[in-house]
Amino acid sequence: MSFKAKVAIFLLATLITLTGFNLIASSSALDMLKMGKKAGYEIIANVLAKAHLPVDPS
Repeated sequence: MSFKAKVAIFLLATLITLTGFNLIASSSALDMLKMGKKAGYEIIANVLAKAHLPVDPS
């Protein structure tokens, strides 16, 4: 197998992995990651307690 074929397979596997992660990870999980990064060393539960989340009418 040539080097170009190996690189192409690696890039395709990387693309499939990243696409699969984006399909699996929900938006709420990504929001939690953003809050954790924003909070720094502060406990995420404290950040959630302070956050004004919209109330779901259903």
